[in-house]
Amino acid sequence: MKHPGLLSLFFSATLLCQLSAIEIPPGGDDVRGAAVLQANSSPEAGKVEPLAVGKRITITKPDAAKAYAAQFTAPISAEIAKHERVLAIIKARVVGGAESGEVLAKLQLRGAPYTEFGDTIGVGIHREWTEQPVVFIVNDVVSADKAAVVLLCGQKEQGIEVESIRVLKYPATMDVNSFPRAKLIKRSYAGREPDAPWRQAALERIEQHRKADLSMIVKGEDGKPLAETEVKLSLRRHAFGFGSAVVAKRFSGESENDRRYREIVDKLFSIVVFENDLKDGNWPPDFDVKRKSSRNAELDKALTWFAERHIAVRGHYLMQVATPFNLHDIQDNAEIRQRTLESVKERMAFVKDRVIEWDVINHPIAWGGADMLNKRPGLEKLDREVFTLARSLTKLPFFINEDQVFRPGPQHDDTFAYIESLNSDGFTVAGLGNQAHFHESYLPSPEHLLAVTDRFAKIVPHQSITEYDIVTTEDEELAADYTRDVLIAVFSHPAYTSFLLWGFWEGSHWKPEASSWNKAWSIRKRGEVLEEWIGRKWHTEVTLKTDQDGLVKWRGFPGWYEVHAAGQKPVVLKPTW
Repeated sequence: MKHPGLLSLFFSATLLCQLSAIEIPPGGDDVRGAAVLQANSSPEAGKVEPLAVGKRITITKPDAAKAYAAQFTAPISAEIAKHERVLAIIKARVVGGAESGEVLAKLQLRGAPYTEFGDTIGVGIHREWTEQPVVFIVNDVVSADKAAVVLLCGQKEQGIEVESIRVLKYPATMDVNSFPRAKLIKRSYAGREPDAPWRQAALERIEQHRKADLSMIVKGEDGKPLAETEVKLSLRRHAFGFGSAVVAKRFSGESENDRRYREIVDKLFSIVVFENDLKDGNWPPDFDVKRKSSRNAELDKALTWFAERHIAVRGHYLMQVATPFNLHDIQDNAEIRQRTLESVKERMAFVKDRVIEWDVINHPIAWGGADMLNKRPGLEKLDREVFTLARSLTKLPFFINEDQVFRPGPQHDDTFAYIESLNSDGFTVAGLGNQAHFHESYLPSPEHLLAVTDRFAKIVPHQSITEYDIVTTEDEELAADYTRDVLIAVFSHPAYTSFLLWGFWEGSHWKPEASSWNKAWSIRKRGEVLEEWIGRKWHTEVTLKTDQDGLVKWRGFPGWYEVHAAGQKPVVLKPTW
């Protein structure tokens, strides 16, 4: 008989070899040099201890919203080009009572504003010393001696020891699939279980409050009511705003991709928002006549296409407080003020009443370290000037649009205070635009989303999810489930008027990995969720007989209905409710 202790030692050694044997692809250049591994923690989160080789961080007061409170930092010395691949090899282990730990790996600036150069990646840390590979696809130029690979670990109670972090860069042509993969954290969220009580309650609210008693008088092609006639009514377009950010040129383009793009918008959505076309960066004063004409023509065609199909349009945005790209190089604050106000006038004069609402102020709070226009001399009240100007030009509802409102912290608290201050100063805010960009490292429960919604409902009459997406690491099922539950939670709450994705196709998406349709138009699981719930579960189709006055009544989801009657051309009509 083999000795149990020897067997255990043999198994552990075998496992260690399997987990630690990282085959590094050839062709990589070391970008770390002789820079020393750093570790730091806020006193509230935990403590840092040096090791003979490496560092240890022990988290005693975790905070899921402040993973950055404790972190390991591996400075990078070399410049990295946009689209190059960065491979970080983390040698670490978890200590203490936990069976496993986790870190959130980032490629970012070492100092404010801590700009990220790739997606955050959650990595599982094991009890044995293990080398874990993490790959970043660089989204912008990384200057020499400015960035680092950072491991955030303040999100849970744990002890993490890191011996080393090797960092290599590879050409942009390197196939990502050729890199070794880390054993990743399997993530979830509270309320995901199939029989979760919150979901059943939400579905009941949808049935009760989102449906209505509908009626219409059906008329024939001669304009006379069709009496005692069988008609089929099928919901064609929701009154509630289910939609996405879109690109104007796709609605006049003639390529196959343009056609497929329009097909999905027409089939599924009832509201859209232009991703960049109405931002001030697309309306600079130096555009020549030809370029202005081309821009305006694309927008006119897109807006006409939406109007013909009863698809609403949100206006995004009139001003951004976090300095937008087109103003980065302008140092004259008076020029910024003039350009901003003139741009607001020009865009609103062009759009007129072809949008249903405006994000009048975008990113009033923004992210830590952002360059803010209202911190510059002479521009402290520019947001209020824009609000006043825009109100003089339209009576449309005005929204304040901000990200990370569902996460405890400054963007939540300061957005609430900002809206309160605007309201108290007479700048009536009609709605909160909640951008809702999610990452698997922080997925609040649907009940938390509803509680936050309740809080903001006290100060604004309407709310919208304006830029939804979710990034996961090799877990499309998690992305699909979370998308489903956010949809259900939002549709069940009376404060919401719309839910919009920030793009749906990989070929036109700021985060291609968060798209609902792949570049070749195959649908992903999160896209299937949209089709299932918006297109099928939340759909009304009835066959009825009109009375002697051509009247039919039914209960269903409000919106535009396609009406079929024998001997008549199908028409799309809006019932009363």
